[in-house]
Amino acid sequence: MMFRWFVPWLGTACARGYNGAWFVTTLWWLRPVLSFVLFLIAVYVIYRIFFAKSNFFRRKDQAIEILNERFAKGEITDEEYKRMRNILEEHK
Repeated sequence: MMFRWFVPWLGTACARGYNGAWFVTTLWWLRPVLSFVLFLIAVYVIYRIFFAKSNFFRRKDQAIEILNERFAKGEITDEEYKRMRNILEEHK
């Protein structure tokens, strides 16, 4: 093997049955654990984005819809409605 002369550790490592990386044989259990942890993180992120009650995908004008409902129910007066709507439209 001519390649063995360029990388001296490769020739002895192949004779021992692994590719010369000590961490491959000693930390073999770490790859499935890390894969499982990454899977759990991905499931959590997908849950938070699509199923949790967060503000991530809510529309921006939800506050105005709530204000319209409160005005329709008679909880606020016309002046309060106009003042609050102006404030909300300024902050869009």
